[in-house]
Amino acid sequence: MNANDLNHSYTPAALREINESLSAQLEDPSASDVKRINALLKIRDEFIAGHLEVLDAEKKQAFANAELSVNNRLKEVAQTLLQSAKDDVSQFVRSRAAAKKYE
Repeated sequence: MNANDLNHSYTPAALREINESLSAQLEDPSASDVKRINALLKIRDEFIAGHLEVLDAEKKQAFANAELSVNNRLKEVAQTLLQSAKDDVSQFVRSRAAAKKYE
């Protein structure tokens, strides 16, 4: 996922910086730092909540609609990472069980 997937025409500069950091973490899932991703998502969420509070009703609606699309993409990425982690754990457990048979 690149930063362009996280930004839209209503994205403020500070949120673009957060999105850059987040996209860098999501670029290579095998090298991702899950704690860092979680921290960035929390920072992103707090920033968005604060930003929504200062917008007028029309801009708030436009920003929220644009962010909904971004959040759906982030949700898809998170589900993919979760499934990958589950697959890795399953493979590890099967491999360990196979190795114990030969001990």
